[in-house]
Amino acid sequence: MADVVLGVARSLVEGTITKAQAAIEESSRLQESAQRDLLFIAGEFEMMQAFLGATSTEEHISNTVVATWVAQVLDLAYDVEDGIEFVVHLDGESDWLRRLIPPCLRRPLPLDEAVAIIEQLKGRVQDVYQRKERYKLMGDSSAGGHIPVSLLGRMSDIKQLGGYLAKARMENSPVVSVWGIPGVGKSALVRSLCHIKVQEQHVFEKHGWVDVSHPFDINLFCRSLLLQFGSVNSLQANDEARDSIEQCREVLSAHTYLVVVDDLQSAQDWDVIVEAALVSRVSRSVIVVITNEDTIALRCAGRKDLVFNVNPLGQLVSKCGGLPEVIGVVAEFLGQCFNWAEKARILNDNFLFNLEIRPEFVRLHGLFKWMHSHLGALPVHLRKHVAYLLIFPGDRSIRRRRLVMRWGAEGYSTDSESHTADENGEELFSALVKQTTIQPPPLTTTTNMRLVSFEVNAIFREYMISRPDQKENIATAIELFALKGSCSPTSRRRGRHLVIEQSWARDRIVFENIDFSRLRSLTVFGKWEAFFVSEGMKVLRVLDLEDASGVNNKDLQNMIDLLPRLKFLSLRGCSNINYLPSSVGKLRQLQVLDVRYTNIVTIPTSITKLRKLQYFRAGPPMAPRHDPSAPPTVALMFSELRRYLQLASVKVMSGIGKLTALHTLGVINVSGAGGKVILKELRDLTQLRKLEVSGVSKKNGKDFCSAVLCHSRLQSLSVWLSKDNQDCLDGMVSENTTETSDSEPANRLQSLKLYGPVVKLPIWINKLYKLRKLNLEISTLSEGDVKILGDLRELCTLRLCVNNPQRDGVLSFHVQINGLERTCYEEIKVLEVCSRSNLQLTLGSLAMKNLEFLMAGCCSNESQLQLDGLNHLSELKEVRVIGSIAETLKKNLKGQFDASTSKTAFKLEEVEEGSGAGGGAEEEEPRRPGARKGLVGRHRRGGQARGGSG
Repeated sequence: MADVVLGVARSLVEGTITKAQAAIEESSRLQESAQRDLLFIAGEFEMMQAFLGATSTEEHISNTVVATWVAQVLDLAYDVEDGIEFVVHLDGESDWLRRLIPPCLRRPLPLDEAVAIIEQLKGRVQDVYQRKERYKLMGDSSAGGHIPVSLLGRMSDIKQLGGYLAKARMENSPVVSVWGIPGVGKSALVRSLCHIKVQEQHVFEKHGWVDVSHPFDINLFCRSLLLQFGSVNSLQANDEARDSIEQCREVLSAHTYLVVVDDLQSAQDWDVIVEAALVSRVSRSVIVVITNEDTIALRCAGRKDLVFNVNPLGQLVSKCGGLPEVIGVVAEFLGQCFNWAEKARILNDNFLFNLEIRPEFVRLHGLFKWMHSHLGALPVHLRKHVAYLLIFPGDRSIRRRRLVMRWGAEGYSTDSESHTADENGEELFSALVKQTTIQPPPLTTTTNMRLVSFEVNAIFREYMISRPDQKENIATAIELFALKGSCSPTSRRRGRHLVIEQSWARDRIVFENIDFSRLRSLTVFGKWEAFFVSEGMKVLRVLDLEDASGVNNKDLQNMIDLLPRLKFLSLRGCSNINYLPSSVGKLRQLQVLDVRYTNIVTIPTSITKLRKLQYFRAGPPMAPRHDPSAPPTVALMFSELRRYLQLASVKVMSGIGKLTALHTLGVINVSGAGGKVILKELRDLTQLRKLEVSGVSKKNGKDFCSAVLCHSRLQSLSVWLSKDNQDCLDGMVSENTTETSDSEPANRLQSLKLYGPVVKLPIWINKLYKLRKLNLEISTLSEGDVKILGDLRELCTLRLCVNNPQRDGVLSFHVQINGLERTCYEEIKVLEVCSRSNLQLTLGSLAMKNLEFLMAGCCSNESQLQLDGLNHLSELKEVRVIGSIAETLKKNLKGQFDASTSKTAFKLEEVEEGSGAGGGAEEEEPRRPGARKGLVGRHRRGGQARGGSG
């Protein structure tokens, strides 16, 4: 996995370049000399990145001297970023009065300190770059080094791909594409072909290999090629006078070179290369594009007969068997042991080590080889994000937004020309899901909504952290270290990311011996101690206390005073905190402030100084029960819902309109005297994608609707209505809204939550063409309402709290037109319904054919519940009933289960009253844990249960 570590280094250097360029644009107050130094640093790091891109052969990766230099570059990159952070955090106030005081009588001015820091960093950058030249770490990369040719069993593939290359040259076609799923050996195949064509057959003069950067930079692409082709000296000498793109174009036209473009992920990046005229029929060079997507491969080559597909290696899949094989082998081993509990304990102490060395598990060796190759095949730009996942324990679910916002704060996702850092972070998260590195929590109903929470693939995580060699351990690459169990004091403990685990003994002496000068993130699990915040944490950007307990107001004040560079502060669930001090305005770089589930009810005016704030969440003073097996019900108990409605929001002072970077805001109360001003200021927050508001009524409904109409980016809206709310939301969608008018908020809204209850459905709800999730508390749901909701084609999650169903407690999801039943609710996978009175829930034979999870109940013990139509639901996996289940209902459901066409396992479960998460809980996919009161009924077909299990 040394190549994975190298990939992390390359990715981090790329981030440093971005930081330096951003600092050049932002730091207009710096002296001219410092500006020149920043330009020099950015340029030198671009060259270092190019060298790192060429340092990818086995010979280089295993070279100890090269590895040492790469480690020094990585260390320098971190320090340069920290130095630049100091520069961009300079206060904008003038310091000319202080400059009148002689230097010997005053402290150094911040601007002077910044200039000195940059000058020192410039010297270090020069030293590291010259060290590479002095020790001749890497020769001419165009020579290719030693490239293994004899790929076992793949010579036929190499010959076949060589034929594609020959055809391209004969027919003056400049591009050949190679595609296949990650981990099948595309790059290794092409590398072997390069060795044959350049070193043995001399078909091409040289070859150049470029790993595509993300975001793509055409100048960096060309510089890397010129460097590998031996044009580095002329490039450095004439960099200002001559464009690198033009020079690269001339070199490719004048010579017979083989160019490999590895890990191309978007057609747009390829278009940039084409627009730069680097792809031409008159060129003597040939380009080989490596990608994971067949459509991109065809786009690049332009014709199918020049697109080569690397087929998945069947023997690799059969050899690893996937994770079920691991479970099966371990179960077989323990089943043969008399003292299986003791053997299980020993096995668990060093799990991966035992699986790798014990002869009983020899069948798993293929799996470990596959994991090694899979991690090695990860795209370079994803490797540091995979390493970042190791911050979180493997036994708990992590919120997606928590991870993505941390990435943005630490520079792991950055702004690009067309997307924000947050949007790019979401794309990176999706890429990790595709790589199977992260996965939904166990037994989760999957919908077409994005994952709310995830778990790191347990065996991948264990494999990554168990590598004994530092060169192989990717946690070392991002300098991650943890405090757990009982530790001894040592001055050698340092790093960029510190995790305090719940098991750690909270030893102050050990903590104070840590070097915090480089620490960027602190994540605490379990008990908080006041000494966890130190003056030495000068570059700390992320303080994540979402899983900490015992944090109080004094601790919060201390954090603000000692950690002025914070960009991410999460106090979610810290219920001992009941106020946000006005000094929070000193955290000028803060991007994320999460005080959800604290007792904070008022936000100080000073928050308007946080002009970089993008994410602000506040809300109910009590978090959902932190029981991993508790079902995430949503407002099914009226008492829980009422409590949530009363305490859901915080009071915000005027001035919030200045926070124009906000994309997530909630829950704010607009019912008070200043509510009208706040609603007016909401119009200025044009970047909002998620908004949560309480206190909306007939009195301020028009102003609220007017504010919402200004937000064309809005994707999620939650509204808590006051009692007098009839028709107060009717103005939220303009009358001329159509399905194709993208500027309308209605056409982007994917999640809507309305609590109150709503007297009737808003007249515009049928225009929410992209709505995927609806939480609705309503007085009465009529047959017409059922039809309207059934026409929402994208709706996959529906949660209803109905005061009075249609008639005699009947709530029927059954739509008829001209006397004939019509298919409806086709995409619904999750349905949760509760009623204040009797509830007879009936599902039509053509309704909700894809339903997997059903929860229903009445809010009083006197009310009766009946469920009908379940036998038509072929995909249903689980039914939960709120409160106790009457014997008649049990018999009724058992009869429907027996008549069901479903081939999966059914589970009937009693859910205790009050176990819900509350009206505004962030839930997307219901988890299907074991029964709270024991399994009531189960149905299997085919003898074996599939799907949800206890």
